[in-house]
Amino acid sequence: MSFEFIDSHCHLDFSPFSENEGYYLQKAQEKGVSKFIVPSVNQSNWANVVSLSRQHESIYYALGIHPLFISNDHQSEVLSLTKFVSEHRDKCVAIGECGLDFWDKESNRDIQVDVFREQCLLAKIHQLPLIVHSRKSHDHVLKILREIKPEKGGVIHGFSGSFQQAEQFIQLGFYIGVGGVISYERAIKTKNAIAKIPLDKILLETDSPDMPLSGFQGKINTPDKVANLCDYLAMIRKESKQSIANVVYKNTTSLFGI
Repeated sequence: MSFEFIDSHCHLDFSPFSENEGYYLQKAQEKGVSKFIVPSVNQSNWANVVSLSRQHESIYYALGIHPLFISNDHQSEVLSLTKFVSEHRDKCVAIGECGLDFWDKESNRDIQVDVFREQCLLAKIHQLPLIVHSRKSHDHVLKILREIKPEKGGVIHGFSGSFQQAEQFIQLGFYIGVGGVISYERAIKTKNAIAKIPLDKILLETDSPDMPLSGFQGKINTPDKVANLCDYLAMIRKESKQSIANVVYKNTTSLFGI
């Protein structure tokens, strides 16, 4: 049996990949990972992800402003993003990584909301899906998505919520991004949710170099681990690895148009 995967969220322009991304791409391709979506985090790396995609046929990119990497002059950065997206549409498959992160109670939530809303509107203008980071903020994210109604939907990256929360995102046309959290015994709520979500609403992602799987704590996470995630998903859902790989691959190509 042969499996084909897409890592729907990996930061291949980050260290240690940036020094030798070809090695990590080959390592992943040996495990069946044929395509990679590389989201950006702010203005500092938009050009980097575009450059990577031009060097490697298998890499596509997303352009956005991560809620934890918003610059002091956020209004100017949003204008720069708007211009940059208009000029770089060749392999741009989404707006992101964007969203809300309310983990730190000291964070400026109003600015995060403003910047996220602008990116949702930008996704509507360009008819692109969103790659959404949502931490301790699901209700706020849902409110904004219901208000703006981005037609192309998107994916809730690194989902670790309940089945009820997942259902609400799915009703708005979003997929659920499944990462390393499902490999941990303690993640009971999330694993129960992932077991019940329709398979045609799931994407696999590593978030490399972050979010290592259980047993790999303290080590750099790498895109080849998508194959391991598929194993965990098969165990949780009690479905065959082949059927999961086939459906999730189709989901990813459908959402991102690749």
